[in-house]
Amino acid sequence: MFQLGWLWSDPLKVGVAAPSFKLKDQDGNLVDLAKLRGKNVILVFYPADDTPG
Repeated sequence: MFQLGWLWSDPLKVGVAAPSFKLKDQDGNLVDLAKLRGKNVILVFYPADDTPG
C-alpha cells in the first residue's frame, strides 16, 4: 500500500551511533561525520526544506 516506504528507515534508538556520512554544509564545504568523532555534534534535518507550502 505504501509505495515509497523504501525511502525511510526506522529511527535510530537512543545511544546508537549515527551511520557515517559525508555531506556539504551551507557553504559547500564537505563535512565528514567520522572526522567529528569525539566531539559533540547535533544533527538537524528539515524534511520539508525547499518545498512549497
